[in-house]
Amino acid sequence: MAQNSHQAQEALTHSPIKGETIAAVATASGCAALGIVRLSGEQALPIALSFLQPKAPLKARSATLAKAHWETPIDEVLATYFPASQSPTGEDLVEVSAHGSPLILKRLLMAALAAGARPARPGEFTQRRFLNGRLDLTQAEAVCDLIRAKTSEAQRAALVQLEGGLSKEIAALRAPLLDLLIRIEANLDHPEEDIPSLSVAEIRQSLAQAAAPLLNLAATFDRGRRLAEGARICIVGRPNAGKSSLLNALLGTDRAIVCASAGTTRDTLEEGADIGGIPSLLIDTAGLREHCGDEVERSGVERAQRALRACDLALLVIDQSKTLEAEDESVHRRILEQAAQQGRPVISVLNKADLPCRNATRGDVSISAKAKTGLQDLLGLIGRRLAPAQLSEGSLITSVRHHQALRGAVQELEQARAAAARWPALWEDRAACHLRQALRRLGEITGEAAPDEILEGIFSRFCVGK
Repeated sequence: MAQNSHQAQEALTHSPIKGETIAAVATASGCAALGIVRLSGEQALPIALSFLQPKAPLKARSATLAKAHWETPIDEVLATYFPASQSPTGEDLVEVSAHGSPLILKRLLMAALAAGARPARPGEFTQRRFLNGRLDLTQAEAVCDLIRAKTSEAQRAALVQLEGGLSKEIAALRAPLLDLLIRIEANLDHPEEDIPSLSVAEIRQSLAQAAAPLLNLAATFDRGRRLAEGARICIVGRPNAGKSSLLNALLGTDRAIVCASAGTTRDTLEEGADIGGIPSLLIDTAGLREHCGDEVERSGVERAQRALRACDLALLVIDQSKTLEAEDESVHRRILEQAAQQGRPVISVLNKADLPCRNATRGDVSISAKAKTGLQDLLGLIGRRLAPAQLSEGSLITSVRHHQALRGAVQELEQARAAAARWPALWEDRAACHLRQALRRLGEITGEAAPDEILEGIFSRFCVGK
């Protein structure tokens, strides 16, 4: 298991949660075949036994049949006891598995609270795992990401982080920085010793080499963010180009109304989808034209333009069965120019390939939304535009917090290099200061140097019972 810093252990010592036993329903609300109530803390076992009548003494990490009774019989349950030394939270833990009736689970929780437990706060079980050194902060965050994963790639990225992949990479990135700092401070503290000193050229080269892998890891954030948060894909184009038909084809269901009359769509229509392993929000929009016929159409066009500005990728749908007119060219040109200014990728989709071609426009892919041909080529192209690099075995940066910390560490190294160039005779003190700050920023990622408000914000995102 990952080890946390002395600071984290001190936080546990002075935390108000130490010594308190918490309880919560750990399964989702609603009726289900099974439901679980969890208790964690010094009194977890005696509190559980106050309302459980086990068929045999509870043994460590073994499920035991028991009757639950509080004022009146509740249910026949399975109780599993985890002593602190073998517990996920680092404290005595009891899990009570019952039938998944909301009433049963509520009564089990009330029985635990009546016996001295208090309701757990969101993420408090995972928080105790972190404070007790069972996992570090990146692994704790991965628990939340894994629960919320909507695609196989998002699940895989979260699992790599939960298993300590990112923690190991951060440790490997810290090692050369720590080595440099030790060498510099040895010369500063013991100038009389015969310790080989670094030249300005050597320190600048070493700092540049240390910064490169930090930048490479930070560069995975674009893909990682989309895996964690999802990508917004806006379907735009002229009226009657087949935008709604394309939405339905990509979803595999008739989500949007399709009509031969132009201008059927007057508002944005959003629907979630798995596009190449990336959780995506497909946005169908009103057809764009230079002059709107009425106020409703004008409002629809304005919403389409807002959706276009806020998206990660635009699908410009062009009717290849129709001769391109001047207004078509103007609208298409404006979409492409706006996307170029904002650095947004655009895929030109030539639609209605099942009809004779009367359009000389060159597109990125040719499809027929109606006949559902060419869709695999389009999906592959979307995946490449959203995530040019294939998902590797290494970690992806999915958190804004991690990305900012990496960029902050790089900036500290750049300032250390600048100090060595500007003060060639007095660079050691300044470089050492920036190296310490770079190490601190990396320590924020794994939790070794994370402020209390950061910890509070992270665990507050969790559901109760996790």
